[in-house]
Amino acid sequence: MFVVRRPGVIAVLVAVAVVGVGAIGEGVRHAEGRPEVVRAKLQLDGKPLRPELALTPRARGRGLMFRKRAPADGMLFVFPADTGGGFWMKNTLVPLSIVFFDSNGVRVRRLSMRPCTVEECPVYLPRKRYRFALELPAGDSRRAQRLGPPDALSRLLERAR
Repeated sequence: MFVVRRPGVIAVLVAVAVVGVGAIGEGVRHAEGRPEVVRAKLQLDGKPLRPELALTPRARGRGLMFRKRAPADGMLFVFPADTGGGFWMKNTLVPLSIVFFDSNGVRVRRLSMRPCTVEECPVYLPRKRYRFALELPAGDSRRAQRLGPPDALSRLLERAR
């Protein structure tokens, strides 16, 4: 889950009030009512990457909460403007690595995050500005230095709202 931190204030972006509203494919559903998973065709360090996408405030607020496993290629949070906000693991059941990238797809920070099922969870702050945050399963061995290609990142930034 993405949180915004400003001096003296932490505002948690909780946009999920209905159980069953998924993090991905907001407004798009299968006949069974499950959310449609939207993935991107990207590259991580020049190798194929197909992460699930979190393009909207609702999707970014939900993230990988309540999931028993993280997707193999993770979830990519795309922000419409540079941000420095942190992430927390409230109701996230699996350990994750998070990699922050600037608008050019260059890594600015990598952190390890632990599951949190209590009321007060730590906030993981990158302490750098970023436009993309890629949550991967903990222990993922990819270096994650560069996200791309640039034209695909530009298209994602246009879709973020």
